[in-house]
Parts: sequence; structure tokens; C-alpha cells
Amino acid sequence: MFFRLTEETKSDDTAMIPLRSIPSCKVTALWRLVPLPVLTLSGCTRAPLQDVLGSFFPSWMLCATLGAVGAALLRALLGVFNLQQSVPAPMLTYLAFMVAVTFLVWLVFFGH
Repeated sequence: MFFRLTEETKSDDTAMIPLRSIPSCKVTALWRLVPLPVLTLSGCTRAPLQDVLGSFFPSWMLCATLGAVGAALLRALLGVFNLQQSVPAPMLTYLAFMVAVTFLVWLVFFGH
């Protein structure tokens, strides 16, 4: 097996270099990367689905919805007690609370 060098040679001159002259360290490095996708994709199994009124929804979507409802309830509760102005960075605070509730619901209902 040979390949041509075209950038370093003139159009008249064709240099042929055997593939065996390629350093084996590059080939070895390539073979070291082959198991990487196998290891990273081995956890990809069927996603948990929930039957809601005859339609199947991914469980993460239901958890995110419950997290958003929880954040909205927290905002309403803080509004009842007139504490909304004391919340630092409201967008980040409510977003963090939504994410925390989402993860909590996931762990409680779908954690093994």
C-alpha cells in the first residue's frame, strides 16, 4: 500500500511512501481511542417513559414540569408573605429551585 505526497513534490515528480513507514505510535494512539465510544455509550439504554392519558412522555420531561410548578409555587408563596423583593437574583434563584426540585423528583420516583 502506498500514498502520494502532492504538496511537497512537483507535479512531475510523484513520491511514493509505503504505509508501513508511518510511525506506529499514531496507529497505536488511534486504537486506544476505539474503546472510548463503547465505554461512554454503554449506559445508553431505553429511556424511562410514563403513560399520561394514553401518550408516553419521557420521565425527565415530567420531572422538569413538576420542578417548574414547584418554582412557581415558591414564587407565589413568597408573594403572599411579601418577600419577593428580598430574593437575590430572582431569575437565578427560581431557576436553581426548579432544577433542585426536578432532581429531587427524579431521585425520589426514578432513582434506583
